[in-house]
Amino acid sequence: MKGLSYSDTFCSPPCMKRDPDLIRDLMLALEAAEGAELLELPKLDPYERHQVDHHFRLLLEAGFAATGYSAPSGGRWVAVRLTWAGHDYLDKIRDPQLWRYTKLALARAGIWSLETMGTIARTAVLAKLEAMGMGASA
Repeated sequence: MKGLSYSDTFCSPPCMKRDPDLIRDLMLALEAAEGAELLELPKLDPYERHQVDHHFRLLLEAGFAATGYSAPSGGRWVAVRLTWAGHDYLDKIRDPQLWRYTKLALARAGIWSLETMGTIARTAVLAKLEAMGMGASA
């Protein structure tokens, strides 16, 4: 395959860029699984399979998801689920209004990481609780 890069061969751009919406959609789909586990990753429109696979790997690396089996040679993930940390993280970014706020704050900051995203979402949740009279000073 002379002249082709890794990304030309195995994925179409922008497959290696992290997509916070895909991360959230994937976590919501894993949480909604009957029996608490999926036998394979779900199809998530409008994302391509390689994008879902890549983002699931990122969730594994972050400790937010677990798998019972994975085939490295083109196979699919089997028995996938969220971990305790994954459920906790999803609780921070679940609310659609807080999610929009979190993404806006990340865009304004010009960066995003799972840690930054979680911190912004947590701050938004605490502000919402404070506005409801349920904050730390209540």
